[in-house]
Amino acid sequence: MHQQDAQKIVSGLALGMYLAFCAVLAVFTYLRPLPTFDRYLYAGAVASLQYSDPATIHHIAHAEFDAQPSPFHFESVASEPYFADVRDHPDHFAQQMGLFRVKLGYVAVGYVLWRAGLPILVGLRLISACCLFVVGLAVLSWTREPVLSALLVMTAPVLNIGRMVTADPLSSALILLALLALVRKWQALAAALLLTSIVVRSDNVVLVLILLGWMIWNRRMPTRAGALCAVVAVAVGAFINRFAGMYGWRVLMQHSFIQPEAEPLTHPVLISFAGYLQALAGLRGILYTSMVVWVFVATAVWRSLPENSFLRSLLPAVGLFVVVRLLIFPNFDDRVFAWAYVLTGIALIQTVRSSMAEIEDQPVEDSAKVALNWK
Repeated sequence: MHQQDAQKIVSGLALGMYLAFCAVLAVFTYLRPLPTFDRYLYAGAVASLQYSDPATIHHIAHAEFDAQPSPFHFESVASEPYFADVRDHPDHFAQQMGLFRVKLGYVAVGYVLWRAGLPILVGLRLISACCLFVVGLAVLSWTREPVLSALLVMTAPVLNIGRMVTADPLSSALILLALLALVRKWQALAAALLLTSIVVRSDNVVLVLILLGWMIWNRRMPTRAGALCAVVAVAVGAFINRFAGMYGWRVLMQHSFIQPEAEPLTHPVLISFAGYLQALAGLRGILYTSMVVWVFVATAVWRSLPENSFLRSLLPAVGLFVVVRLLIFPNFDDRVFAWAYVLTGIALIQTVRSSMAEIEDQPVEDSAKVALNWK
């Protein structure tokens, strides 16, 4: 009985230290946001939920950007002519809102915090920091390994979740919670969280459709229920794109990979097939990013996972999403795939824990034989 009490005390202390660790990381990331130009545009997107006048939206975003506790001057993130033009012209600024209003769930949460009294960018930074804390809790709940979980959360792509002023941290947190719900066999909750992630990022519809197909294939969801969720997912994504005033895919591709347009609504430019191939050619830059490391780890871990493992079945579906996502929109920023990196890290932790358990359970005689054979 005393031994059990001691184990509970040790477990409680480990949990308390881990929670404190995640809280400290969240505070650190809140105080050290990444200096991106997107922060300026997200501030405008939040203001656009209340105001429609371009000059008013531009003025609010400009004031919010300058009022940060540790302000990043425009010159540090707007040195290119396009950014300078968007910074200085309210009409051109307002035409960019479709790219950011489409993350409607994220913008709406920022709007609620703004109406509650927080400055817009303070609220958006708070969302990201809280999402990092939630991701840390999800990792521990999944792995039950505080030390290894802490190491995973400290890796750069995961830690930066708390530093981004963008919709990706909230999206990543929702996707990880949905996958955790799947592990616990709470299919209804998982489906609800996945559909909610589309409200945060409408292009998550690709991931949701793939995961719904995976759930049906593995008999984790009835076919009719999965088909209904797929219809709802497509409808939600289409509604948000229309509400946000999102440009078409060809305009977005031209704007993102060929030549950014100051007036994508009044003077839209469509990407050509040659331009699409040029955008795809940019994927060779993946070889110089951390994605290569995570893909290598995922492949190695997948081979080591047991046949009946949840993650052994899920990782190929995640890999399919990564490929499809890159073909549709060849952006390999870590922020888009941070949740997949976390999932890979969780699979690695489970593999390490299984290997350690096998060594501990191995009889001493067998260990000695292995040592002698090795010699």
